[in-house]
Amino acid sequence: MLKDKKSKEGKSGASPTSGIRKKALWTIVFVLVAVLTVWAVTSQTKSFSFRSFWGFLSSLNVGWTFAAFAAMLLYIVFEGTALLAVCQGLGYRRSFGCGYSYSAADIYFSAITPSATGGQPASAYLMLKDGIPGSTVTVALLLNLIMYTFSIIILGIAAFIAAPSVFLHFSLASKILILLGLAMQMGLAAIFILLLRKASVLRFLGNKLLSFLGWIKLIRRVEKKRVKLNASIDAYETCVRSIGKRRGMLFKVLLYNVLQRGMLIAVTVFAFLAAGGAPALSIDVWSAQCMVVLGSNYVPIPGAMGIADGLMLDVFGAFLGDSAMATNLELLSRAISFYLCVILCGISFLLRCAQHSFRTKNRPRKALVQEDKHGAVPEENQ
Repeated sequence: MLKDKKSKEGKSGASPTSGIRKKALWTIVFVLVAVLTVWAVTSQTKSFSFRSFWGFLSSLNVGWTFAAFAAMLLYIVFEGTALLAVCQGLGYRRSFGCGYSYSAADIYFSAITPSATGGQPASAYLMLKDGIPGSTVTVALLLNLIMYTFSIIILGIAAFIAAPSVFLHFSLASKILILLGLAMQMGLAAIFILLLRKASVLRFLGNKLLSFLGWIKLIRRVEKKRVKLNASIDAYETCVRSIGKRRGMLFKVLLYNVLQRGMLIAVTVFAFLAAGGAPALSIDVWSAQCMVVLGSNYVPIPGAMGIADGLMLDVFGAFLGDSAMATNLELLSRAISFYLCVILCGISFLLRCAQHSFRTKNRPRKALVQEDKHGAVPEENQ
C-alpha cells in the first residue's frame, strides 16, 4: 500500500506539502507588502506619529466604531449568503456556517494572491468537500463573480450620481485609474455573461487549451482528458439552463452582492463618523470610497495594497483639508475593512479545514464502532 501511494504521488508530481508551502509563501508576501504599505502611508504625512494615532484611536466614538466592525462582519456574511442562495437554487441546501466558510476562504485567498486568483479555488475546495458537484460549484462561483462585478458597477454609478463633485477632488492619475476601473469592470461583466450564456465558448477554449498543452508535451492522454472536459461542460450547461428559470434567485444573489460591497464601503463611513466627522458629509465619504473601489479593484496586486491606500489618501487629503486626519482615517478604515477582515477569514478557513480533517480521521473509527455493535469480531480477537 505504501509503495502504491508513493508511486501515485510521483505520477501526479505534487507532494502533500507543496500546496501548504505555496499558501505560506503568499501569506509571507502579503505581510511584507502590508508592512511596506503602512510605512508608505505613514511616511507621506510629516505630521503623523504613532503616538498621535493612538490618541486618535482613544478618542473614537464607541458606537460608530462598533458599527464599523459590524459592517466588516456583514461583508463576510453577505458573500456566503449569496453563494448559499445559488447552491440552494440549484438543489443543494447548505448551512449558514458552510456559507460563511466559503466566503472566508474567498476573501482570504483573494487578498493574498495577485488579481484575487486564489479566492475562488479555495471556495471551490470547501464546496466540493461539502458534497456539492463540480459543475454546480463552477456555475455558483461564476454567477457570484458576475453579480459581484455588477454590484461594483452599480455602486460606482450610484456614487457618481449621488455626489459627482467628489470625483473632482481626486488627482489626475487617480481619475484615470477610476475611469479605467469602471471600463474594466464593464468589460469583465460582458465576458462573464458570455461564458455563462454560451458554454460553447468555454468548450472551444478548453479544447484548444488541451490541444496546446498536449502539443508542448505538458500533459498526456489528451483525448481522455478531452472526454472528461466535455462531460463537465455538459453538466455545466445543464446547471446554467436551470438558472435561467430562477430569476428570483438571480435577483437575490445580485442584492446580496450589492449589500456585501455596500457593507465594506460603509466601514469607511462609520470610521469617519467615529472620528467625529460631520454626518452631513456621509454621502460624500461613501461616494469617495465607492470610487476608490472602482479605481483599485482590478489592479493585480494582493488586496490592491498601495493602490487603494493611495487613492484614499488622495481623496480624503483634498476632501478633508487635513493630511493627518486623512492618514488616521485611512489607517483605521483599512485596518478594519481589510487587515482585520483578512486575519479573521484566514483563521475561519483554517478552523474549517481542521474540522474537515477531524471528521475524515474519525469516520473509519465510527464505522468500526458500528460494525462492532452489529456483532463483527475485531481483528485482534480473530
